[in-house]
Amino acid sequence: MSYICPVNISYYISQRISKASTSGYSGTIIKIAIATIALSIAIMILSVSVLMGFKNGITEKVFGFWGHIHVTDSKISRTFELTPIQNSEAIKDSISSIGYVERGVGESMSDVIKSKGGVTSINPYIMLPGIIKTQRKDLEGIILKGIDSDYKWDNFKSYLKDGQFPQLGLGNKREILISEQTSRRLKVNIGDKLNVYFVKDKDAKTKQFKISGIYRTGLEEYDVKFVFVDMNVLQNILDWDRSQIGGYEIFIDNLEDAELVADYIHEEILPANLYAETIKNKFGNLFKWIELQDMNALLLLILMTIVAIINMSTAILILILERSKMIGTLKALGMGNWDIRKIFIYNALWILAMAIVIGNILGIGLALFQKTTGFIKLDETNYYLSEVPIHFDIWSILGINIVTIIVTLLVMVIPSYMVTKISPIKILRFE
Repeated sequence: MSYICPVNISYYISQRISKASTSGYSGTIIKIAIATIALSIAIMILSVSVLMGFKNGITEKVFGFWGHIHVTDSKISRTFELTPIQNSEAIKDSISSIGYVERGVGESMSDVIKSKGGVTSINPYIMLPGIIKTQRKDLEGIILKGIDSDYKWDNFKSYLKDGQFPQLGLGNKREILISEQTSRRLKVNIGDKLNVYFVKDKDAKTKQFKISGIYRTGLEEYDVKFVFVDMNVLQNILDWDRSQIGGYEIFIDNLEDAELVADYIHEEILPANLYAETIKNKFGNLFKWIELQDMNALLLLILMTIVAIINMSTAILILILERSKMIGTLKALGMGNWDIRKIFIYNALWILAMAIVIGNILGIGLALFQKTTGFIKLDETNYYLSEVPIHFDIWSILGINIVTIIVTLLVMVIPSYMVTKISPIKILRFE
């Protein structure tokens, strides 16, 4: 008479094994497996959270400094070469009124893509190189970024370390915002005066500025070079009228829309002599370095998944070997190989569930602790950030858990195949 296996017998036996395997050699192996898998999951969650924190932190600083899109003369090179354009109210109004962009793509232009947002602000600017000379006769080469009174400091407020932003649009007040690095090198502070020298047509011009504030973005290559002043002062130095500027700096709602909005502005709004370019394209090397970090994270995720698979496989193999007598008895009673294999797959699920719960608590807990306290610090000169950044992305964390479960369970089918090699006759005769 053949054995008829109830639907839940494999699950029932696996539960009894789980309770019985909490001590002894197999219990130790299971605890080690749970600990290592939990640690792997925690490391994966931490690595993804840190990577996304780095990417978001650095990109926010870059875009806070430059905006998302620049509009300049189409002949300008990717340096700070001075080529004036007209400050057109019509162009500014057209760009600032963009609520969203909808464009056709493909050969037939039948597919339509739509932006998630539009333009939040547009500001004219001028870039002009100069040399700072302090009262101590110290010299420092810098680039002055001239902005007007409509400039929105919202994206820059978190970087102001001391003082206040310069008052703009006042012809009799020449105030300057310098970086913390420049302040430290030149040994100057709030309220001190700086003489700035400019060269135009082989003639030297001098302007005196009063330091109104000190900033620090952590982007060392920018902080050491740039200061902020009233655009009117630079127009006077260059002998430009009030309608001439260096370009427009545009902020948008959503970074993902930058290319779409830039293309729309270039093709639909700007005249032929102007060109719209995203900051991501303008400073491609920095963003390529950021994207390279994805590869490091991917390698770490693969390594941690392999560690989880190896530990899970080891635990299941030991359980199978330890339960070889039980397997022989069940086979003698007529239980099929697949039903017996399911016993150990259920065990693998239990081990994996425990590891996932512990790993998520550990990974999210440590990430939350770092995000709240900023306990682990960084050298801002090398890493652009003063502390290890954390950014929680629910979909990434869910993805880590789901992929770990699927991959581990698929691989678990292989060690459970060892059940089919156990002969009930040999096992029971040996016993």
